[in-house]
Amino acid sequence: MLAEAENAIFKRVQAILAPFEVTIAPFPGDSDQQPKPGRKGMILIGYKRSRHRLTSVEPVTCEVIAEFELSLQLKDLRTHRGAYPLLDMVRYAMTGLIPLKGPLGKCYPVQEGFLKVEDGIWYYAQVFAVAMLQIEGQQPYTAADIDYLERDPSLGVRPYAPVGGIQLQSSVRRSLVENLPSNVVDREFIVIGNVPSTCLKKEPRTYNSLQLAQKLESELTSQRFAIAKFN
Repeated sequence: MLAEAENAIFKRVQAILAPFEVTIAPFPGDSDQQPKPGRKGMILIGYKRSRHRLTSVEPVTCEVIAEFELSLQLKDLRTHRGAYPLLDMVRYAMTGLIPLKGPLGKCYPVQEGFLKVEDGIWYYAQVFAVAMLQIEGQQPYTAADIDYLERDPSLGVRPYAPVGGIQLQSSVRRSLVENLPSNVVDREFIVIGNVPSTCLKKEPRTYNSLQLAQKLESELTSQRFAIAKFN
């Protein structure tokens, strides 16, 4: 999913920054092969790191905060201000981007700053993060549509409706009571939901897959405690 997300970021930045005629490329495998930027500038894109948080053990589910770095390099012997419009436009292109189809959030900026100036080349770095899920035995992500990646962010985000709905499964396990065995499933609940059509047509707020999953999980938790209360 990291390669697909990086490719989506590349396509979005390439489309939105086309008027600047800046060179956009992935980080090279060998630093010696890295080309020198011209006066138009160059942006290198690559995966930086991820942070993980375990949210469930059955199945094993981790929240993954993946970070991607965009390195801006601009040759200007007189001033650093030529980089500012590019930094602003990259931030505009990336903020709110949903790079994949699946249970994930939107991209958001987490870090930005000046790195160094060397031989008349100004170096800046911008880091953007996106929340994703790593689920045991599943590969829930597919590539985003090209027309979405290349559209202007001001047009808003088109929600992705899951084809077969999102299914959440939860169970209540028994604690040790007298001579009864523990860790036995007493009750099991399955909730299947789809993106409401009203959200897609009328309401200004839309749900992406991650928001829908969180909404269903909240409803499932309410049902579970309501049942437990009366039993």
